[in-house]
Amino acid sequence: MRNNRMIPALLVLGSMSMLMAGCQSEQSDSAEQAVAASVMQWKPETTLGNPLGLWISEQAVISVADNGHLVADGKTLRAGNFEGLAGRVNDSGQVQLVSVDRDSNQAVLFNMSGGDVEEVQRMPAPDYEISGFCLYRDAQSLLSVFVLDERGGADQWLLGAADQALPVRHLVLPAGAESCAVDDVSGTLYVAEESLGLWRYNADPEQEAQRQLLDRLAPHGHIAENASGVTVVPGGVALIDKEAGVVNLYTADGALQRSVVVPDLEEPETLVVASDEERLTLYVLDDGGGGVISTTMAWTLSSDVAAAMPVVLPSAQTDSVERFGDAADDPAIWINRKAPQQSLILGTDKKAGLYVYDLQGRTRQFLEVGRLNNVDLRYGLSVAGRTWDVAVATNRDHNSLHVFLIDPANGQVQEASQILTDMQDIYGICLYQDEQGIHAFANDKSGVIEQWLLSGGDTVTGERVRTLQVASQPEGCVADEQSQRLFVGEEDRAVWVFAAGADQPVEATEVMAAGEVLVDDIEGLALYQRDGRNWLVVSSQGDNSYVILDADAPYEVVGKFRIGMNAQAGIDGASETDGLEVTSVDLGGDYDRGLLVVQDGRNRLPDAPQNYKIVAWKDIEALLEKP
Repeated sequence: MRNNRMIPALLVLGSMSMLMAGCQSEQSDSAEQAVAASVMQWKPETTLGNPLGLWISEQAVISVADNGHLVADGKTLRAGNFEGLAGRVNDSGQVQLVSVDRDSNQAVLFNMSGGDVEEVQRMPAPDYEISGFCLYRDAQSLLSVFVLDERGGADQWLLGAADQALPVRHLVLPAGAESCAVDDVSGTLYVAEESLGLWRYNADPEQEAQRQLLDRLAPHGHIAENASGVTVVPGGVALIDKEAGVVNLYTADGALQRSVVVPDLEEPETLVVASDEERLTLYVLDDGGGGVISTTMAWTLSSDVAAAMPVVLPSAQTDSVERFGDAADDPAIWINRKAPQQSLILGTDKKAGLYVYDLQGRTRQFLEVGRLNNVDLRYGLSVAGRTWDVAVATNRDHNSLHVFLIDPANGQVQEASQILTDMQDIYGICLYQDEQGIHAFANDKSGVIEQWLLSGGDTVTGERVRTLQVASQPEGCVADEQSQRLFVGEEDRAVWVFAAGADQPVEATEVMAAGEVLVDDIEGLALYQRDGRNWLVVSSQGDNSYVILDADAPYEVVGKFRIGMNAQAGIDGASETDGLEVTSVDLGGDYDRGLLVVQDGRNRLPDAPQNYKIVAWKDIEALLEKP
């Protein structure tokens, strides 16, 4: 911001529900959309002086005085050289404040109790001058700060949830952006780009980093001269145009509702809003030294608060794959039958090969064998005179079944052979074991599913014994040996169930169609079978969640959850999951009820290549048992 005034916009009360869009849009410059600016009665807030930051709540009015101290009701709460102020009230009712120490260029978190302010944590100083910041309290009540770099970018840091501030991710923003605000309920980050307009982004790091242009400078939009300070209001967003001396108020979708004239000030650059059920009070801070003025208006837009989805936390995560981009894809779990706590996780890297991890997520092996998409495994195949466990992956370089042997004694994995198929774009795979032996169900993007019977000998070979079909692209699948069935996820349409036996009919029955509960893409599938439970776990990739169904007709929904951020362990949540796997075997410790492992499409805390997240199944059971 100009004159090094860095006071973030703020919303004290109220939030909104918003559908995030993934592409830019422009406001029409038609005359029908023009809104005349209202002239309001403004009054000077003389008791606030000429603050460098302001936050207002039901509990207190707190400001950064022009000498850099935090003050309330004329009392110095914290001496220093601060600038900018934002706050939130946590679940226990405690006020949390963030300001920037101008001497150290650090965002600082304070807790306020009564009239006392205690410093809790400092974000490490970035290698740029912080030009603006805003706070976000997410669905888990974790507090993070976005700090803006006027060269173009924002860094998101988690505050107060661990022993030190944790870097979450870097977000690319327009150069010159100096003001931001976040709607906590919808997870929306608003950014004002002075020379262009008002943008919105996903504030949730587990969402795709989409942006949309809500309004732009005239003549293509409603901003007369300059997009300056921005704040959130109930049901919408407000923006101040400091050059034109106007505040624009919008609905959540960017439709201009009202424009309000601001009296002549030198630099009315920062906007703070307080609200109740029917009114807004706008506070405009003059960065030119003219103090604070306010006005109150009727405001009837309200916020629709969506029901929160239950969240379970990961207990561990694997090392990242080597390359950025869409690389990690599908896991399998190998059970060490003599020492279950030494079981392993196999994970595909569809750019390079196969990883083998221990249950702490540490890499034990990497087999650089090509573009492997999905993997599954079974136990007990006689090859070259001894018994092996066998894993099979789809190799997209050769449209083949890539076979690996696992030493039952120690879990060491080695290549065995490749079985060529006639598929043109091989994709997913799962294995099935019956009295005939081990079968591989491999699918193609065309919807073809081929069933192969594997045989041992000098090496592993295969014979195609049956072909199934769905109408469009499948990927995830899982076989149920208990009832001789095959579940297949057709990504954009439904989960289907087939008979698994090679001599059985090829017709499919719909288990669940894509819709509000199971949101396409439908991805990884796995079965949890224990204590009479037969549950199908499905990755509902479209809303970053996981659905548990009864695996027997009528396939009722057992529960739905997300995997959230475990801040204490430094593990982010999981999103855009492709493959997943479940075991109900007692693996000891936290995994005495088994575990769930999922591919994480966006690895944060901080930004890193993709990996796999591990969740103790007992935590999922506890979540499902809650009323």
